[in-house]
Amino acid sequence: MIKLLSFGDHLEKGIYNVHSRFDKVINFYSGKAFVFIVNNSIGGGPFNIVVDDVDFSELENLIIAEDYFQLNDEKVFFDNSKKYNSELKVSAFNENKFTSNLVFFEKALIENSSDKSLTFLLDERRKKNFKSSYEIEFVRRFDLAAEYFISSNFLEGIKLIKGVGFGLTPSGDDFISGFLIALNYLEKFYKVDNSDLIAHVYEAAKGENIFTNIFLLAAKNGSLFEKFKNLIHSILYSGQNEILENTRTLISFGETSGADQGVGFLFGIKRNLK
Repeated sequence: MIKLLSFGDHLEKGIYNVHSRFDKVINFYSGKAFVFIVNNSIGGGPFNIVVDDVDFSELENLIIAEDYFQLNDEKVFFDNSKKYNSELKVSAFNENKFTSNLVFFEKALIENSSDKSLTFLLDERRKKNFKSSYEIEFVRRFDLAAEYFISSNFLEGIKLIKGVGFGLTPSGDDFISGFLIALNYLEKFYKVDNSDLIAHVYEAAKGENIFTNIFLLAAKNGSLFEKFKNLIHSILYSGQNEILENTRTLISFGETSGADQGVGFLFGIKRNLK
């Protein structure tokens, strides 16, 4: 019997088929909509259904209805007490604490991330990990894109990196989603209006990959997956031990996806800090 632990606040009704399958995640799609069936180690998210007591290898069909979901032949009703909130509420903002913790997060990200992550944009010494001709061109392209981002020529930077990189969600798209998250939460921190910039970045970043588009959409809307939500919360309100723990949890997502998203977030925050 399926045990529901949490369900996302942006699920769309529909009949879904398997897009891709992993040990702890099955990605279902219906048109351009996605739902991710995950175990508790992945955590909540706007499109996640977190379940227990499930054999992921046997899951083939998913239906999302108004008040229930159905996996294969088993129907489970939604319990609103288990609805995940993908928005981080910012109750207070201490700029000194935030900027100090941000420095520690950057250090933790560099020291704990995969060799092939985009952390070479934060630490030149990590470029030595890229040796093949493809990898050297990869570094060159992202270095140039970073210069565009630093000079606020975001659309040219996006052209260079969208869809580029390793993994199911390419490094460039992960970077851009982190950047979009930063733009959203700078609005909350500083009471500024980034809506036009967010819209332009999102439209420029969308591509033919419907899977990465759903993560870009979440980032555009400021809808956070649990691992990133916990990280930002710890940078705002906690100390170094919790930041380190949440950084390591974030970078456990994919080979480089979590780290690359973190780098994009840092670029967005640091570029726009007052």
